[in-house]
Formats: sequence, structure tokens, C-alpha cells
Amino acid sequence: MPKDRKTPGISDNKPLRILIAPDKFKGTLSSEAAAVAIEKGIRRAWPKAKTTRFVLTDGGEGFMELMVRQTGGRRRAVQTVDAALRPCRAEWGALGNGRAAVIGLTSASGLAQLPAPLRNPETTSNLGTGRLLALAARLGFREILVGLGGSATTEGGISLAAEIGYCFLDADGNSIPLNGGGLARLAKIVPPPALPRARFIVATDVDNPLYGAKGAAFQFAPQKGADAAMVRRLDAGLQRLARIVKRDLGKDLAHAPGAGAAGGCGYGLMVFFNAKRENGFQLVRRMTKLDALIRQHDLIITGEGCLDRTSLLGKAPVQLGELARKLKRPIWALCGRVALPATRSPFDRIAALSTKENPGLPPESLTAQQHAERLETLAYDEALQSSA
Repeated sequence: MPKDRKTPGISDNKPLRILIAPDKFKGTLSSEAAAVAIEKGIRRAWPKAKTTRFVLTDGGEGFMELMVRQTGGRRRAVQTVDAALRPCRAEWGALGNGRAAVIGLTSASGLAQLPAPLRNPETTSNLGTGRLLALAARLGFREILVGLGGSATTEGGISLAAEIGYCFLDADGNSIPLNGGGLARLAKIVPPPALPRARFIVATDVDNPLYGAKGAAFQFAPQKGADAAMVRRLDAGLQRLARIVKRDLGKDLAHAPGAGAAGGCGYGLMVFFNAKRENGFQLVRRMTKLDALIRQHDLIITGEGCLDRTSLLGKAPVQLGELARKLKRPIWALCGRVALPATRSPFDRIAALSTKENPGLPPESLTAQQHAERLETLAYDEALQSSA
């Protein structure tokens, strides 16, 4: 691990300006909780440091909250339904410019909201999020940013489209169920007379196609409750959707990067809403003026649950590391576990809670508070060692 670079600002006892921007530690700590823990450790080690917390996201968890906060916008709440069609209250946001709305799929349609018995991608739906999209469009927002990630569905975005007037019909002309199971019955798509005037932007770091071995069903449906047989059925349904979209709407985007995001919602937004797909981290970077924020700080600290080879495929912490390097700011990564050679990363310093030499207790055996305390201690120790 690269631990030889002394952190600027320590030798001359000047207060550090530190930007703390971790991603979530999946299954243990949210991005915000991780940032708070790291901040506590840093302030214990360097009492004079000035810290700024930034919730790092690539379009998934925390996307809406970050965009609203960093642009001086306003959060709104509305009654809708969750992925199991149970009544729920979901939040969305208006950005500070007053022209753009931001909606995160996780608010109404997230997998985390469902107990295990309700996790079934053949029956779950994004209808609740579709209502939020339709509402934002009716209210006249010119631009609607949609954060994808953490979805409970694998239905190609048909339930989103139904809320703006698309009809999905079977061979008898009846409406199909707006879920992954319903795709097997799809025979015809009837578009609405007119689409919303808003410009839709899809934020995701996922490049997967809609279907196939690397598609939405095979790559992501198992974690949503699908067994092997269901995965095959869902994949066949997504292929059927792509064929009928091509025939009825003249659009062939099943293999576009990001089509497989959020159970195919990336595809649905592109073909039904004419959405433009943008890398989630780059969108956050642009909308929050992240480059300027980085330049205002002497040190950047990020992290995630597991830093491994998949992190190099566009995950937010690595993109942040590359950006910090470009802007000539040192950056650390404090992680739950590291399975990546130091030479492959953009980080100046890497540390982990669990190592081969000291694996510690299994993560699932610890409470969120215990995880936070361990991360606080790690930040404290690394700060002291770096300035020794």
C-alpha cells in the first residue's frame, strides 16, 4: 500500500482542509454514516483540521439527497407505492436552479425497502417511481435527473412508461402486468399521443446491456430474489421486450451502455422517455461543481466496503481518485476490505478494516454502530501515522 507520501499541511501545523467523500459500505454503513465516522477519527487526530462531508454517489443510494443539498435545492415528499405496490411516502427533489428535478429510484422502488418474502423480480414494479417522474413532468421541470441503482425489479422500465401513457398489451389486446413476469405476455406497445416536454437524464455507472449473459437478469436478478429458472425467464422477457420495442417504436438500444441498469430501467428510460444516459459520477461532478470543491481542500478521503478489481470499472471512489490526481490533490481510500494491488489504484494511501493478517470479525456479526466505531479508529490511526 502506498503510505510514503506525507500529508500536506501537517509539518507546518497549519489546519488542514479535508474533503471526506466515501461511497456506501454496502450492507453496513451508508455514505453519510461512513463520512461521519471518518470525520470523527480525523478530528481526534487533527483537532485543527477543517472538514467537509460530501456524500459520494454514482446514481444510486444518496443521489437525490446529494444533488439537492449541493445545489441549494429543496426536497419534496409525495404519497406513492413501493416495489411491492404497498402505499409509501417517497421523496424527490428540485434543484437550486429551479429548472431541474431529481428522482432516485431507491426512494419508492428500492430493494432495501422490501422484506425478504416480497423480493421477487417477477412481481415487483417501478410504478411508484413512474408516478414521481410523471408528477415532475406535469409540474413543468425542464430537466429531470433519474438516479438508477438499488432497484427491486427486472421489468425493463415498462411500469415507468405506463405512467406517461404507454400501453403494454397482450395478444388479446389486454394490459399485461407491469412487472418482470408480465413481459412474457407482451405482444404490442402503444405509445402515448405526446411525450413529456422535459429532458430526462439517466445517471448510472452500470454499462451492462439489457439482456444476455451480462444483462440485467443474469447479472443482477439473483440479488433481488430470483433463482436460476426465474433468471432465465426474466432474460427471455427482456429479449421479448427489445424485439417488440424495435418493431413498434423503431428503437434498438438493448445493447446500449447502461441499458441493463436497475433491472432494465436504463433501457426503458432511453426508449420510452428519450432519456440521455450519463455516467453517474460525472453527472454528480458536473452538477455539484466537484472540481472546484476538490481544489478548495488539501486532502481528499474516500472509501467503500470493498476495493477490488470491479472498482476499476467505473465505481465512484476510483473515479474520484483519478479526478483528485488530475487536480493534484492527495487522496486516501479507507475501506472495509482491499483486494486490489496498490499499483492499480489512483490512491496515495489505502487502509482497510479487514486484512489477510487481521481479518477481524465477520461484517454481518457487527452492528452499524460497531462498524462506524471501527472506521473512526481506522481514520484516526491513518492520520497519526501519516504525520509521524
